[in-house]
Amino acid sequence: MTDVAPSKNPQSQERVTLLQKFAYGFGASADMIGFHGPAQLIMPVYTLALGVNPALVGIAIGITRIWDAFLDPVMGSISDRTQSRHGRRRPYIFSGAILAGLTFALMWQIPTGWSDTAYFTLLIGTLILFYTAFTIFTVPYHAIGYEMTSSYHERTSVMSYRMFFNMVGNISAGWLLAGTQLDWFDSTLEGARYIGPLTGLVFILFGIAPVFFIKERSAVQSSAAKRQMPIFRSLLATLKDPSFRILIILTVLMLSGWTFAMSIIVFINVSYVFPGDLKASSILVGGMGMIQTAVVVLALMLATRLSKSVGKKGILKISFSIQFIHALAAWFLITPDHPYLQVIAYAIGAAGNMTFFLMLHSMTSDICDADELENGTRREGMYGAVITWMQKLCVSVAVAMVGGALVLVGFDQTEGAIQSAQTALSLRLIYSGIFVVISIVGLSLLRHYTLTEKTVLRIQAELAERKAGNG
Repeated sequence: MTDVAPSKNPQSQERVTLLQKFAYGFGASADMIGFHGPAQLIMPVYTLALGVNPALVGIAIGITRIWDAFLDPVMGSISDRTQSRHGRRRPYIFSGAILAGLTFALMWQIPTGWSDTAYFTLLIGTLILFYTAFTIFTVPYHAIGYEMTSSYHERTSVMSYRMFFNMVGNISAGWLLAGTQLDWFDSTLEGARYIGPLTGLVFILFGIAPVFFIKERSAVQSSAAKRQMPIFRSLLATLKDPSFRILIILTVLMLSGWTFAMSIIVFINVSYVFPGDLKASSILVGGMGMIQTAVVVLALMLATRLSKSVGKKGILKISFSIQFIHALAAWFLITPDHPYLQVIAYAIGAAGNMTFFLMLHSMTSDICDADELENGTRREGMYGAVITWMQKLCVSVAVAMVGGALVLVGFDQTEGAIQSAQTALSLRLIYSGIFVVISIVGLSLLRHYTLTEKTVLRIQAELAERKAGNG
């Protein structure tokens, strides 16, 4: 096979309208609220407000991943196989957004006076309901983005809008705990009972936006109708792809670390920066998301342009290098003497995190082209399902890790308790140490990723020739 220049590839010139990019981006805000909203509230509400053992809460969260391990690939396969006048993805995005918003509201209607065992059972049940609805939404949502265009660089542009609105969703999730601390609420639990339904409504409004403004490509649906694999064979074929396996491992590293950081920073602040003051800590965490917006927007714009010269893999190398800087900055800038300096460390880490996910989703679209060449069908739904499940797994594992870390360092979950100096120091060491490990392992793994722009353009040219011959 010979390499094909971009100008000779008929698929490489596809463009997506600005309205479609914004509509796809709106869905990302709902996506991130669904991913990070539970993680932001579960530990503080169940441990600090209700006094439940944090290790027990972590176990409950981990159990729900067993259900997701089954549900996500099933949803991916269902979406890939669906043929309707509304498309393969849009019917599920619409219904899933509504159901996820309603079940998120339900999660926080928690009664008082129950035992740890009762709360443990309640948490498992409500999480299973929410994550089932969320899966119906998020798996097809991921998939529709991967197939919006076949242009190598336009894919990165589409995903830059997604990443911007990811940030909007992250900011919204970051303020959820602060919202429960408003003065007109008598307690954190009462605040959660009101903030939950409001957040669910926001989820619905943002989640249904892609349905009304994105039309699924007929060429993709035509390819998808051919040779669909049975579900487990499809899942195994997805996991056999070496390039995709590398992306999945990198996702586990980055997302687990980032979610852990955003969950544990509240406890670092309440034990070290603002001893015993949950309200001040939660307001600072919420404000950090607002302040770093300009940094992330600039990082996304720069990464989108720079990827055309250094490549998508090159941007990933930069992203993991930034996390090493983030680890060092956090050690020195999270300090009670100047509490708001930690915003700088957060902004550095957020820039690396967002640029990583920008490239992850753009590169997954490239992998779907290689998969079509090998297997003769489009399986964005299954690829989206694997990524979605891994992301939810990472979020849950990270929150469970926070519970384990709190127990390990002797954190006193009594609301208002003043922690020991050793507890505060241990939490800071864990925070920075995780990002050092992430950066080293991530840079090492990237050496084995080989799907370059030249290779993708060659694959697309062969697909075009194959379709022309079949036509």
